[in-house]
Amino acid sequence: MIKLFLILNASGKIRVARFYEWVAVERRAKLTQDLMLMVSSVEEKGCNFFDDNGVYDGKSRIVFRTYASLHFIAVIDDFESELGTLDLLQVIVEAFDRSFDNVCELDLIFNPDKINAIIDEIICGGIVIETNLNDIVESYRLGIEEPKTST
Repeated sequence: MIKLFLILNASGKIRVARFYEWVAVERRAKLTQDLMLMVSSVEEKGCNFFDDNGVYDGKSRIVFRTYASLHFIAVIDDFESELGTLDLLQVIVEAFDRSFDNVCELDLIFNPDKINAIIDEIICGGIVIETNLNDIVESYRLGIEEPKTST
């Protein structure tokens, strides 16, 4: 199960935060700050997943991928595959790219409803429900189309 999905920019500002397990509001800021420090300290050619070492709950794995100036981070439990989660992060980025024609940080800032709709097509309640890019983008586009009225 995915416990947490985050998109942070290079300076650590939260662009998307999806908590699939309850985390106290007071703890969320510290948690995202700690995750940003861990992710930003990894070398460019370093490993993209590691144990959380008490940052989240001590039993989870942190998987991340950096694209341009954005860090895509997922905190997963023991039952999720780290490589599968890396692939999932790639699918999310490609879905954004197809929906926004080369997504950038400004798209995340000015279109949070669209970004959340795409994420909802992929992850529901911490469970991955769809990974086929064509189905994700088609479902998203069908959801935003205006209903046709007959005259």
